[in-house]
Amino acid sequence: MQAQLARRSLLAALFTAAPDHTASLPPPDAAVHLLKRTSFGMDGYALARLGEIGRNAFLKEQLHPADIDDSALERQLESFQTLSLSNLEIMRTYAAGDPAAQRVPQQQLRDATVLRQCYSRRQLLEVMVEFWSNHFNITHSDGRGRYYKTSDDRDVIRRFALGRFGELLQASARSPAMLAYLDNASNVVDGPNENYARELMELHTLGVDGGYTEGDVKEVARCFTGWGIRNHEYHFFANRHDYGAKTVLGLALPANRGEEDGVAVLDILAAHPSTARFIAYKLLRRFVEDAPAAAQVDAIAAVFSQTHGDIRATLEAVLNSEPFLAAADRKLRRPAEYITACLRTCAATIGGAQGLRIVTAALTAQGQTPLNWPAPNGYPDVQGYWLNTAALLLRWNFALALFQRRAGAALYVDAANLRGAANTPAGLVDRLAERLLHRPLTAYARTLLVEYAAAGGDPAAVLPPVRLDSTTRELGALLLASPYHQYR
Repeated sequence: MQAQLARRSLLAALFTAAPDHTASLPPPDAAVHLLKRTSFGMDGYALARLGEIGRNAFLKEQLHPADIDDSALERQLESFQTLSLSNLEIMRTYAAGDPAAQRVPQQQLRDATVLRQCYSRRQLLEVMVEFWSNHFNITHSDGRGRYYKTSDDRDVIRRFALGRFGELLQASARSPAMLAYLDNASNVVDGPNENYARELMELHTLGVDGGYTEGDVKEVARCFTGWGIRNHEYHFFANRHDYGAKTVLGLALPANRGEEDGVAVLDILAAHPSTARFIAYKLLRRFVEDAPAAAQVDAIAAVFSQTHGDIRATLEAVLNSEPFLAAADRKLRRPAEYITACLRTCAATIGGAQGLRIVTAALTAQGQTPLNWPAPNGYPDVQGYWLNTAALLLRWNFALALFQRRAGAALYVDAANLRGAANTPAGLVDRLAERLLHRPLTAYARTLLVEYAAAGGDPAAVLPPVRLDSTTRELGALLLASPYHQYR
């Protein structure tokens, strides 16, 4: 109990060193900043690769993930058989089975998501997969979504995550998971369903202030009548379509057209200036800061429009912009980013299904289970939603539990490897700060941590083996719970 109080007291001191915590932190260097924003956390491979080929080449490489060897991860995922199955195969094999079988597709996709975020060398791709999964949110535990989301993840989100937005939008509209989730599969001429039409404009393209009206919602819903699902795949039902003339955003669509109505709407929305601004705003919010300036949004929107929605080119413009370069510590890590960053920077070992259950339980406790936000708008990406005392306590408890796990556990950290040759309180603090944070500590924070590690003794004295191990683990957890690790 006394040790726990001492740790909490130290954490409180680290968090209240200055009224504005981030302003008091020495900024990371440019390479670390890039890695923190374009990955789910630092790891030895990414650091070494960036140092070897330089920032520009590293960014180009990450923007072209097919050229990166990810075979080690792919071998890990081979046992997840549902990842390669069609919707029909998944429904036939699992949907009619017992409750345990019914959970398999959902569990395998969640586990694969965690493993990809932890171990993939294509980290920027994984960041963008999460971004678009959130943008085109489909609650994974919702009805047929638990079966259909596997193909949506594989054939829509992953396929087009760094492609062209228009192609991603077209693929999403035809995704059985989206058709079921937003009720477009039940949108018919004699009973139009406006749910997809509304979310398509508000959440997927124009944005709530993008210039559409209630009349546009009704007209767009008419355009998508007949888009549905047959044999668990997209199918256009010609006899369910409204063949009358329509007007969308002031543009006339002639009568007697079928599926082309919906295709035309998607093309109009993908090319609309409001969509360019909305996507630019969300990318800047994800990679730069919670409330990007209008001038930043306009600049990135211009790239999006000029390149006809080229996601790769638009993202490259964001990551090479002056606002990005100056944005260190302006984005709080959400739970998935925090937990995964802990695992990556510690080179933690996730041991099979039990290790994945521990990680998933932590994500659930902190409020960000993969692919499971219950509304169409996706997980919030602003600090105000995630930063509170209870959330910070959960993060601290996760970091402490992670470091208390030892070899043989389902999830553990090799503390001896982390500390290397360091064997004094001062040496441990410096080594672990370098290894886990990759950024300098303030003199004040370093003094607090060294005093804690020394426990009233000589900071330069060699620690006995038992104290060396326990102090390593406590310091490691404290550093991961500190403000230095909370920001991406």
